[in-house]
Amino acid sequence: MMAQAQTKLVFEETKPEAYLLKYNGGGNSQAAVNNIINLLKTNQVVAKGGGRPNRMPEFILRFEQQARIANQGNELQLNVKLTKLETAGDVTFRDFELADALYPDKITYKINLLSGGRVLKTFSESIALAKNEVVLLDVLVPDSAKAQNYTLQIVEKELVYSNSARVQARLDLIKEYYAAHATVQTLFKEGQRIQPGDVDILRAQDRELRALEEKAESIKVAPLREKLNLQKHDPKQMLANLRQVNELLEEKRKAINYALATLDQQFYNKGYALLGRGNHTLAHTYFVKAVEVNSAFAPAHLQLARIDFTAGSVREAAGRTRDILTKMRTDRQTEEMAMGLAHDIYTLFISEGNSLNSRGDYRTALIAYNDARAFCSTIGGLRCNLPAINDGEARAATGAYRNMLREGKQLLAKNDLAGAERVVADAFQFQEQYAIILQDERGADELQNQVKFQFYLQYIDGGKRSLSQQNNTEALEQFEEALELEQQYTFKPIPELQQLAKKAAKPVILLKLTEGYQLAQGNKLADARNASAEATALQNRYALQQDKDVQIQNALLRERIFTQECLNAQALYDKHFQNGKALAQQKQFIAADQAYRAAIKIAEANTVCTIASFTATDARAAIAPAVAYQQKLEDINRQVAKNRYLEAITLYSEAEKVYLADKVNRFGLDHISLFNFSKEHQKQPFTAAVVDHFAALGEEQVAIQLLNSLLVKGYAKRKTKKVQEQLGKQLATEDVARAATGSIETLAAQHTQNSKDLKNLGKAYQKERRKLMKS
Repeated sequence: MMAQAQTKLVFEETKPEAYLLKYNGGGNSQAAVNNIINLLKTNQVVAKGGGRPNRMPEFILRFEQQARIANQGNELQLNVKLTKLETAGDVTFRDFELADALYPDKITYKINLLSGGRVLKTFSESIALAKNEVVLLDVLVPDSAKAQNYTLQIVEKELVYSNSARVQARLDLIKEYYAAHATVQTLFKEGQRIQPGDVDILRAQDRELRALEEKAESIKVAPLREKLNLQKHDPKQMLANLRQVNELLEEKRKAINYALATLDQQFYNKGYALLGRGNHTLAHTYFVKAVEVNSAFAPAHLQLARIDFTAGSVREAAGRTRDILTKMRTDRQTEEMAMGLAHDIYTLFISEGNSLNSRGDYRTALIAYNDARAFCSTIGGLRCNLPAINDGEARAATGAYRNMLREGKQLLAKNDLAGAERVVADAFQFQEQYAIILQDERGADELQNQVKFQFYLQYIDGGKRSLSQQNNTEALEQFEEALELEQQYTFKPIPELQQLAKKAAKPVILLKLTEGYQLAQGNKLADARNASAEATALQNRYALQQDKDVQIQNALLRERIFTQECLNAQALYDKHFQNGKALAQQKQFIAADQAYRAAIKIAEANTVCTIASFTATDARAAIAPAVAYQQKLEDINRQVAKNRYLEAITLYSEAEKVYLADKVNRFGLDHISLFNFSKEHQKQPFTAAVVDHFAALGEEQVAIQLLNSLLVKGYAKRKTKKVQEQLGKQLATEDVARAATGSIETLAAQHTQNSKDLKNLGKAYQKERRKLMKS
């Protein structure tokens, strides 16, 4: 049996429907429609054909409604759908249709299945309208009635609009399209105005182009292309125009980048063109711009050097030419042209020097020759006439030197000695600078002698005036200045100068000796000796050693210094002696001994003063035992500080013997026993060593007492274990020898005084007693 391939349709109906949507009163859905109508009105939406917008826009929603029932044996397939959805009326905004945005958000309806006019089943549905074809119902139901007159009825159909957001979004998208279109048009116009060939505004053009590129990149094309379907409908050809703009900007960018990469050449070319038209000033500006872009661009430097040379700025031209030939990489043509210019510059320097020499402007001529020499020395390959430079420089240096001497003589003639001396100094410096050329010149030496002779005469005249006014010190100073010049220079001396100086020197010497005497009286011996030395120097210089007045005054000064020195020595001796006595009264005998020794040393250093030093010697001998005892105590402290405890204990015993033998108590000093000394000592290891000392001497009770004191102060018990054991054994031996009565434990407790710190002593005692009792 073959399967049935056909399905019988028991009902089929197709009918068109249309809904007019306009501004009206009503419920929530109508309020949303009214908002949409207002949006259409505000934005002047028109019908598809164009024309003027309606006073109040309206639009129509059309579709075909298809309903059918198919019999599938025991079941009925019910199918209802809407097709050919479209909008009409006022649905066009700026060449774009709003159709999709004007579909309702959803449609609500009821579908009745009828048989002979009787409702068998009702379907209540709600569905969104978002496509050109929408299925309202597609279900299978049992064919229970087995009837042949089935029909479908769609009733209570309602188009539901919830808000105007989709319409607003569509309008905004279209507006964005036109804004982008306007931007593209502006970019194209502004891009056409970019001029890569105008070197003067090239950097500004680069900035403008960069701004256009950024603006073009900011246009977001993708969302517009997708949502507005611009591939099919692009009313302003915006995509094509944008491609054209990007191609234009790319072309301009290539041109700008090339111009920027060769900017130095661009400036140079413009400058060279201006130079050819005779506009040197403006050409200079462009050559400067070229080297500002590329400081090593030799052709531009060469043109600047040539312009400077032509304008008379020869040294500027020389500097640029030197840089071109020594610091820059150049092509052959530029190098040859620069070398030619260098030769012209060198020739001009020589010509300038010769011309200045002929006019007597020797200083400036030297500058020109020096420039020529320096220029030649730095540029290899430049042919220079060094003999010409040397000859010109020699004539200029000699001329400048003689001009200086001429000026000095003129100043000397006017008695302007300071000015003449300054010129002489300049002449010597100049002669040193040009030593090879001016080595045989003696003019500066002769002029200097003449100037110094005039100073020499001035000093003598000044000294005479001061001498007549009895201003001997000033007179001597003037004469000494003259004498110094006499020694330094070769002019003929004036014979009376020596006698004049001697005449002025004597009262000065007597005055210094008198001042020295007064200083000695005031116990200012250092100043007094200086005054004496100065006076002696003057005596020797002016042969006044045998002058009786000077000798008498000099002897008085020496005697006064000697007397004052002895007075000072005696005072210092007395000071040390009294200090020693005071220290002895304070029982500081070592310090007192040092004071007495200092006093004796003063007396020995000044034997000519016959100071009675026996007082200090006797006083020192009187306190010698106390000094020896205190020195022993200091030695003990030093040994303890060095951890040499056995040496310290031995010294303490010696100190005790000295104390007793020399009766040191008569000096008011008390001797502390070794027990008390060590008990109060801050260094506990020293106290422990003294415990060992007493234990070794067999003074067990003293050792135990000192040990207890040490342990109370926190000394580590483990460090005393050995001495405790030694004391325990010694006490056990003594108790056995004297036949001490009582139990071993009791006797041990007596010896340790029940102290837990002496536990090792007690154990050692008991152990030794038991050992001795067995033997």
